[in-house]
Amino acid sequence: MRGSLALGSEYERVSEAIADVMFGSSQAGRPVYALADADTVRNVLEAAEFEDRTLAGLSAVVRSSLQVDEAGVAPFHWQADAAQRHRRSPLETPPALPLLVALSIAAEHMQADGDLAAHNYYSRLHRLLHVRATEYLRVENDYRRVADLLWGSLNSWLEAWEGERGIPTAYAVGGHAFIGLPMSQAVVRQHDRAGLHELFAIEGMTPGLRISPNDMSLAMDPYATATPSLPLSSHLARLWRDPAARERIVNAACLELEVWDGSGIESVASARPVVTTRLLAFLRTFPRKSIEFNLMLPYRSEGPDIARFQVADEESIIPTVAGPGGSTRLSGAEGVSAASLVGEQLTGEFGDDESRPFGRRPKRVAPLRWDDLQGAFVEIERISLGEDSIVLARSDARQRVESHLEAHARPGWHELVDLPGAPEGWVVYQHVQIVSAPTGQLHFDLLPLVPRARTSLTLRGGFVLPGLLRKWSVMEPPEAVALAAGASSVCVRVYRGTRIDPAELIAESLQPGELAVLPLMDQGLTDGEYVVAMFVDDTNKPSSTALLRLRSASTPQFRVEDVDIRLVYSPDFSPRWPLTAGPAEWPSHVNGARTVGLEPRRDGGTVPMPEFVPRERNASTASVAKTRVGVPMASDSCLITGMHRFLLSPVLAGQAPTRSIEGECMTCGLVRRFAGTPWAAKKKDRAAKTIVVPVIPPVVESDEPDFEVAFDALNHIGTGSFGAFERIAAQVEGSGLFADSFLRRLEVVGHVDVARDDYLQVTEWAVNTSTLVPTGDGLWVLIGSRSSALVEQLKELLGTGAVVRTSVDAELARVEVDGMLPVGLLADAGIAVLETSPVEEIVEALPPLSEVATSLKRVIVPSHRSAEFWDTTSASWHPATSLVRVGSYRLKDFGSTYAIRTADDIASGTIGLGNAQIVKHIANSWAGDPLVGYNSRSGSVVTPLGADLPALYGRALALCSGRAPREIVNHRLLQYPSVPRTVADIIYDRVSR
Repeated sequence: MRGSLALGSEYERVSEAIADVMFGSSQAGRPVYALADADTVRNVLEAAEFEDRTLAGLSAVVRSSLQVDEAGVAPFHWQADAAQRHRRSPLETPPALPLLVALSIAAEHMQADGDLAAHNYYSRLHRLLHVRATEYLRVENDYRRVADLLWGSLNSWLEAWEGERGIPTAYAVGGHAFIGLPMSQAVVRQHDRAGLHELFAIEGMTPGLRISPNDMSLAMDPYATATPSLPLSSHLARLWRDPAARERIVNAACLELEVWDGSGIESVASARPVVTTRLLAFLRTFPRKSIEFNLMLPYRSEGPDIARFQVADEESIIPTVAGPGGSTRLSGAEGVSAASLVGEQLTGEFGDDESRPFGRRPKRVAPLRWDDLQGAFVEIERISLGEDSIVLARSDARQRVESHLEAHARPGWHELVDLPGAPEGWVVYQHVQIVSAPTGQLHFDLLPLVPRARTSLTLRGGFVLPGLLRKWSVMEPPEAVALAAGASSVCVRVYRGTRIDPAELIAESLQPGELAVLPLMDQGLTDGEYVVAMFVDDTNKPSSTALLRLRSASTPQFRVEDVDIRLVYSPDFSPRWPLTAGPAEWPSHVNGARTVGLEPRRDGGTVPMPEFVPRERNASTASVAKTRVGVPMASDSCLITGMHRFLLSPVLAGQAPTRSIEGECMTCGLVRRFAGTPWAAKKKDRAAKTIVVPVIPPVVESDEPDFEVAFDALNHIGTGSFGAFERIAAQVEGSGLFADSFLRRLEVVGHVDVARDDYLQVTEWAVNTSTLVPTGDGLWVLIGSRSSALVEQLKELLGTGAVVRTSVDAELARVEVDGMLPVGLLADAGIAVLETSPVEEIVEALPPLSEVATSLKRVIVPSHRSAEFWDTTSASWHPATSLVRVGSYRLKDFGSTYAIRTADDIASGTIGLGNAQIVKHIANSWAGDPLVGYNSRSGSVVTPLGADLPALYGRALALCSGRAPREIVNHRLLQYPSVPRTVADIIYDRVSR
């Protein structure tokens, strides 16, 4: 029998070449398929240095791995053994790759011949692999035996690489399971994807949007059945006629939409700007509940740019910032009038290029769905079944909208009353989940609240983890919501693994009527993959399926670099080193709570920190007028009156009538279909009835943010950009202010290290090594990386001789240990143990603030609409009419810029850029009135709220107790508990000079 030596040279070279050519880094985050066209086959065999670079050459290599001609040996024996071995090392290239490519090509041949009958697949495979007729049955039976194992090795490989080599697509959960696997790879060709991207843009879909297969089918059908089928290819249009192929096309399109980066949208946007420009909404709870609106422009931005709005006879210029998915949004939208964004006609151009127009027509009722990629609610044309949305409506449409929601929405929706940020004359409804729809005539205002699909399986809610693969936190999984109009019963089942296997059924919800809800929170699920399937009316075949991936810090995300990428704070890196971490390549540094080679400063004395005295606060009350960016709608427009004026195409003499006629509103652009014949009108009337909503559980959302889940999510991905951090923080609280606050608090405790650029903007963060830090006699606090598995292991190692307490305080889970520690065993478990506190070593190495102030980046004073000066006595901002005083400033335009000015800055027309915390402390240091004070009664350091000590200055205080500073909101104070007087005095020395 052939062994690895016989296959090694040729077969393994081809396998590695396929991995590099078809699943290389360029495919990161994109759906990948094992189908190779002639050019790809040639490139693969050329990379493998194979002489015959045709399909025949590939077939010969694949056949050499099979035991087709060996009597008494299963044809796929070697392949099955190799796939079993691959399970132990899923990061290695799966040996089955060449075979899987051949299996996919056989499926493509079947579709290319126009013969989609499932039983004809094997004839193409036999022809491709030159199987003798006498061996047909043996090959077919053995393939069925090993199909899941072989294709599973591809999926597990891509999963292990966390999408860096592409998103797996080889799943078959319906009929023809074994043949369905290669057919899932052959249904969509490479050039078909460009047409799908264009369709997404035309339909107003947003990058990263997740919609149900039913919604996608309804969106694609008009294009696939048209002649010509633009923008879809003729290949997809031909396959669309076959129900089995259509199902695979739709599933592939849904997956493609999820990972779409916005490519192709700009060409559509220039012709249809109103379709591709979307309203964004951010619901805030920090520091108070509010809503903020923004605009998502359909153009990719590589750097600072502008949006030029046409307002009457002039332009209004708003700066922009790059957004997720190749989009752009307004920068500092808090300076833009929400009433203008929501209720006025918007037109303009992006940048200085007139070929990139954008625009938005206001709507009386606008649904917005939560978008994980955008970290916000995004405006959509039609609401989707079961999706969690907010609804924005004109106040005069309140009664009509609420009646509709009472009839067709899941209980639990409610109006957000007295919501700051909501424009006057508009109402906002939260937690809207439409679960049925009327079938008869409906008022035009309510059309956006009528879903197109009548069947849907939705994974709603849960804590979504950032990354290239779609996955949720196992600590907060979603709930499955299944809807089927007209059904007598609906059943939702959850199976462990990636296919439907009755033996792996772990949860089920069978409910009479059209809707079933299955909460997954209390099902005892663990990290791994699950199939969620929806069955209607006792059928054996699922009407819809969804793949559920659950992860936690116990299964940390794999990093391709596979090296220690942790950041460190080093005096050798930058003069601003206490404010920003850098590469882990410096001999002396601070990494989390661990210190290496720090030299204490010898250039200052020790001045006792004075007792803290509350300051009389006199905050600025100056406000900046909001900028309008649109043109008000006319008093007779449908937005104001609610009466649409539809323009219908005339019917010419001799023209055959059609069943329906499309009309477009002359003022808002709403498109509505009207009956074109008396028969169609009567049929429509007969169908006019309302589906009754069954008794279903209400939407229940906790108002208390779960910081422990967020911290576990950070530990799962380990490191990333600020954008990745924002996607996690946005699920706790959707404001940039909270994301900044949350990151700074994690940094000050030592859980993460943070890199910042010259402008002190976050560029990268990394979770630190698990470290037990002493905070008292026999008391320890766990700092850095943590998972539930690690905490359980810690308890086992400590045994009964120690007490482990876990709690959540303000924003992160806290692990305290009371007792003696087995240092050697803990080190073997990956937990570092510090013998002494690192606090004094850190605090003595810190430079005075005067050195930090000198090192801040200088720029020419930027344009701004207003300025505020930091009053060091009251610790508050006051309006400034000029910038001629030495001190700290807050410059406001469409955002806030924090800066300092020395006498040299004033002379040269520059400012030094900082952040909100450092500029306050620098100003008070210059004034000889540091913001910090000591409270002897509690043994704590106190500062005004909003003036927390940045980065390592704060970490030196927080590590004394292992706690983040405590916010005392009523007194507007921030307290660092349990700080020894000696440490407080050194900090005072550093911030006072």
